[in-house]
Amino acid sequence: MSEITAPSPHAPGLPVPLARALDRVRARWLAVRIAEFPVLLVAGLALAWVVQAAADRLLELSWQTRLILLLMNVCGALALLWFFAARPWWRRLNRPQAALLVERELPQFRTALISAVELGSPEAQVPLASRALVRQLLADVSRAVEQEDLAPRVVRPRRLQRFAWAMVGALVVAGICFALAQPLSALLVQRILLSRTPFPAQTQVVNGSGDLDLVAGADAALIAQAQGVVPSSGRLVVTYEDGRVETITVSPVAGQPARFAFTVKNVRQAFGYHFELNDGVGAAHRVAVRFPPAVKELRFVQVYPKYTGLPETVMSPANLRLLEGSKLRVEATASAPLRGAVLEIKGKDQPVPLTVSGPEKNALKAELAVPGSGWKAFSLHLENATGESSVNDPVYRVDLLSDQPPLAALMQPKKESSTVLAQAKIPVAFKVSDDFGLRRVAFRYRVFRPGLTGAPEPAEEGQFPFEIAAGEKALNQTMQWDLGRLVPPVSPGCSITCWAEAEDAHAPAPNKPGVITQSAEKVLVIVTEEQKRQELIEQLGERARDLERLYEMQRNMNEKTDNSLR
Repeated sequence: MSEITAPSPHAPGLPVPLARALDRVRARWLAVRIAEFPVLLVAGLALAWVVQAAADRLLELSWQTRLILLLMNVCGALALLWFFAARPWWRRLNRPQAALLVERELPQFRTALISAVELGSPEAQVPLASRALVRQLLADVSRAVEQEDLAPRVVRPRRLQRFAWAMVGALVVAGICFALAQPLSALLVQRILLSRTPFPAQTQVVNGSGDLDLVAGADAALIAQAQGVVPSSGRLVVTYEDGRVETITVSPVAGQPARFAFTVKNVRQAFGYHFELNDGVGAAHRVAVRFPPAVKELRFVQVYPKYTGLPETVMSPANLRLLEGSKLRVEATASAPLRGAVLEIKGKDQPVPLTVSGPEKNALKAELAVPGSGWKAFSLHLENATGESSVNDPVYRVDLLSDQPPLAALMQPKKESSTVLAQAKIPVAFKVSDDFGLRRVAFRYRVFRPGLTGAPEPAEEGQFPFEIAAGEKALNQTMQWDLGRLVPPVSPGCSITCWAEAEDAHAPAPNKPGVITQSAEKVLVIVTEEQKRQELIEQLGERARDLERLYEMQRNMNEKTDNSLR
């Protein structure tokens, strides 16, 4: 028979074997409950990593979003700690509850175990007459408990096993995802823990043009190379010094799908740029702009020859029409102090140096004689004090003009040859013109008289000069020419050749006449009155025949019209 223990703080009045058995049940129950916490914590953390890592990889979550998710994970872990660790600790079993748990799992004890626990407690009031019976009950129950290993049989970790299998499944899923996410798995864990390290881009951008130093007005060829995932298009982000940002869509170079290029035309201000291809962002680079010397003001002054009577004229650079024999004065102002400058003439081998003057060494001047041919275009090339040359020099087209000979036309008499009487008055009309001025204008004639053989021979000549103002370029003149005043007089059988004549004011050489132009010659044949009358009769007859033919044509047309109407 087991010895009855004295009351103690742990199991007052209970046999030591019984108290120890119940305490083992209590301890196992508490250990199983608390063991669920780390199992569930590991499973939850594994699943949370899978879900959050997948969302982060697909959506690239911001730091604030990942902070919220991390706080949610901490809150979940604290909830598990409360429900599966702290709460079971505060609600751990006492010996009566352990006895009831044993009786529920092992029905053979019926109510003996709980009765023994209650009767063995120090608070139990056992009559003196029943103490022997109670002592016997406690001994029997203690002996029965010694024969059973109560804790493993009563406290079975079924739920813990289910949680463990769930943890294993979560760890397997997380392990597979971890392997598939390589080499980003470690980074995904770091980002869950609020690392600010960004994901490596799928596309790496290798800039091919880098920093550029250009002359103002030049073109900037910007190039980038895509490595990894090559997109079908990309973006060029240009940032100007005033803060303005411009995004330009760029396409691959033909035949080179991984090469992207864009050319910025006529660069006039510095800017920064970088390429964005797919998710890759290239390094930032800068395009610096240098300003070489340039022409601020330019004047072309043409000094015409004296014979033209024209004043000095400022010519437009876009319309340089220069007269042969003129002088061209070039005057310009540069944007910076100059070391030297030349006027390059297309069509001439050697450039013409320009004189540099002025307090700022930026005034230019030169004077040239205009030739008759050879010049095709001008351009000014500058070099500043540091030796930097101008670029993209404007080219000005040049047209060289030559002084053309005068034009003369005799309008009356109209016919090339006509018959007149010796005393007739002939109407004369002519006009002459020149591109830069006339020196002399005259109406001239020559008389032909019958010789000894009867053939016409040249006789006397004459002219009617007309006043012409200096620098005048055209003259229209009419007059009545009285043949009866010719000396010696003309008679039937004579003929007169007449024409208009003009002399250019431009002399090919000093003290020599200018170019002379004559109109077409007209011939006047002197006839008798009878011959003239006969000619007029023939002309009238010809006119009558013409009228008769016209009448016949009109009558035939009328007949055809009547027939058509019928």
